[in-house]
Amino acid sequence: MHWSDEPLHEEFDDGDVAVVEGFRYERCDACGETLVRGADLDELQRRTVVAARTDLERLSSEEIREARFTLGLTQSELESQLGVSAGTVGRWERGEVLQGATADRLMRLIRHHPELLPELGFVARERRGPYRTRPSE
Repeated sequence: MHWSDEPLHEEFDDGDVAVVEGFRYERCDACGETLVRGADLDELQRRTVVAARTDLERLSSEEIREARFTLGLTQSELESQLGVSAGTVGRWERGEVLQGATADRLMRLIRHHPELLPELGFVARERRGPYRTRPSE
């Protein structure tokens, strides 16, 4: 085992890779396994999200927060507009989680065209696409 500060390569579910630089961790000389101290995991996660947002050209935490404030929405209201789960926008704004490409495009759209919000009532609704029957009212 030796300490290393070589860039880490982190892969996401959709195959995208983020390179995290400036992070110190242990690496096994025999197998190449990477060991990160538990106390460093939150920082590694935050840096991975920042790197991925940069690579994928997604909105930053600050841009998401600024757009939400400009639109006059609470986190809960933006979650409702985007059709995402409770707490998701907060995790995006804290840099804990990378937003998906569709949510990113929708946030860009309503950021530049806020007039769409009152007319649509919502931009998307979780688990309710044209392929699912809607409950009768």
